[in-house]
Order: sequence, then C-alpha cells, then structure tokens
Amino acid sequence: MAKNEPIKQHYIPRSYLKNFGVEAKKGNYLVDAYRLEDDLLLEKISTKSICFKKNLYTIPNAEVDRKYDLEHHYAEHVDSEFPKIYRLLVDESVKILTPEQKKQVLYVCLSLYFRTPRFLNHQNAFTDQILDRMLLYADENGEVKFTFEEERHEFNIKDIDKVRQEFKERNRIKFLVQHLEKWKEFVDFKYDCTINVHRINDKDAPLITCDNPVSIRGIKSTRFEGLFNPDSVITLPLDTQYYLEIFPNSIADGQTIIHRMVHDRDYVFTTNAIIQSNAEKLIIGKPGTIEKHFEIQSSYEESENGEQFVEKAKFKLEELQKFHQICEKTGLTSTETIGQLKKMLNHKYFKDEDQLIKMKRLLIATGHWK
Repeated sequence: MAKNEPIKQHYIPRSYLKNFGVEAKKGNYLVDAYRLEDDLLLEKISTKSICFKKNLYTIPNAEVDRKYDLEHHYAEHVDSEFPKIYRLLVDESVKILTPEQKKQVLYVCLSLYFRTPRFLNHQNAFTDQILDRMLLYADENGEVKFTFEEERHEFNIKDIDKVRQEFKERNRIKFLVQHLEKWKEFVDFKYDCTINVHRINDKDAPLITCDNPVSIRGIKSTRFEGLFNPDSVITLPLDTQYYLEIFPNSIADGQTIIHRMVHDRDYVFTTNAIIQSNAEKLIIGKPGTIEKHFEIQSSYEESENGEQFVEKAKFKLEELQKFHQICEKTGLTSTETIGQLKKMLNHKYFKDEDQLIKMKRLLIATGHWK
C-alpha cells in the first residue's frame, strides 16, 4: 500500500496526545489510558494505538489520488500546526496574538471537537435502533419496507448485515460533509471570543484529557445548551499543567489578548471531573496521573473536604463578584476597589492568587496603593 494512503486515521492528533505522554524510542510517546467500559487502566501504551478509526475520513467514490484529501488536510493544517499553537498558548511571555494567530488557535483547537466520531457513533446507534424495530414488521417472506428520512427502503431480513453497513456508510458520508461545514461556521462565530489560559500551580494535581477533550457547556448551567448558544464556554486541557478556556460570546471582548490565570487543586478537581464526564471511551493521562486523578476525586468526596471545597468556592465567587461590581461602578483605582482587593489578598483563600497580586503590583507602580 502506498505511503500516501493513510487508512488508520486519528481523530485526536498524536501531536496533541504527546503533551500527556512521556517520550519513548524514536519519537514515540506513551500514555496511560483508562477504559471506561470495563474500568481497565492500560499503562504506558503508544499514542499510535488510541483515538483512531480506520477510513473515518476516507472520501468514497473519489479518484485514487483524492480519496485521502481530508485526512491529508488534517495532517497538514491541524496535526502539524498544533505544536505551534500549543507553544503560543503555554508561553507566558506571549500576551497578545495577531488576528491570524487567534483565528488559527480557534481553527486548530476546535477541530478536536468536530472531527471526533461521537456524532457519527450516536447516529449509527440510532439507525441500528430503527432497523431493529423495522425487523419486527417483516412480512411472512421476511421482506421489510419502510420510509426513513424521506427515502424508501426495501430489503429481506437475511440481508440485514449488508443493510446496516449501507446505513453506516451513508451516515459517515453525511458526517464528512456536515462536520466540515459546522467547524468553519463555528470558528467564524467564535472569533470575537475572549481567550484565557489557566496554569495549575500544584505539581501534585495534574490535568488529564480524554478521547473527546473539547467541552462546550453553558457558563451557568454547566450543561451543553446548543452549539451556537452565546452563553457557552469552551474548554480544552493543553497538557498536565495548562488549560485553554474560550469565553462565551455574550461576554466576549473581540481582542487578541491572552488572559493568563493561575489556579490550585480545587480547579483541577472540577476540571478533571468535566473531562471524565465528557469522555466517550477513554480517559488519557501521563503515566501515573490517572491514579492521581482518582485519588483527588475520592478526597473531595469525603464530607469534610467536600464541605470545605463548597465553602471556599462560594466565598471566592461572592468576593470576586463584589470586586468586579465595585470596580465597574467606581473604577480600578478607587478607594473602594482597592479596599476590596486588600480584603481579598489578606484572606487565606486568595493569598496565592497571581492575578490579584499582579493587580496590586500595578496599583503600587502607578502610586494608587496606599
């Protein structure tokens, strides 16, 4: 088989997965993968062996030299571009992107949402249910006749396996067309977004990822509320320490600034829980980190720790909301705003907050901190 005929097609790029792995021989990267269906931890497996599907992007009925065009497009414009995007996002000296860089960040990172086969898998499960139901209405000769999506279908029950495959191929072709259209449309829709990159300051609380790493959910409900919902926040773990957050359109600033923030173990607890709930089949992490993830989740389930977490989260949210309200009303340099900032920095829950410390330094440098 020719080298330019890639049948084994990764829907999560290995250039992304390597950030959650350790390098082995010849540039191969090893990760731990936890299989949700049977609670099995696969240790130190190659990124080559996960998150792929044979011929997922192969274009049917195309000329031989064109049938892998989509896979080649992903390889050239997404998979090979991800390391550049990753370096931009985790380099804390980078404060502002160019408009082209911002567009590329969205294009590459959001591809990890649209190119995964979860929509295709759900559609295949649905059509399997339809076919199973129609088999119950076969006539005495085993003939099945029904209309589905305005198309007439007729077959004999002995041909059901062939018919299932035809439905799956039809679903795959629809997936190829629709996911490309939605991907481009969504990147354009999100361009004015605010981009945040969070760094975890606790080395013993690593981030994990999964086979469906991009999460889109309502900022208040934490549930998926539609792809083009203006109140949705988008998140993606970048490695074990950095996390990308794309803010809702309803509070977008249209700028190309990267807002950088620092968080602790509490943030990892909530973030990794979202990743696990988003996973289709696999949770993925650097060797040893998946066990650490489950340890952290278990520790927060203890009543005392759980109560402390809720208390801390509630207090920080209320104080930050109060700070923003005062700031909007009286200005950053007002006595009231600075008083609220001092109050937060003197509290144990805020004493290591990098953003607030930087704000204090700015106010000192400008002569407003008294």
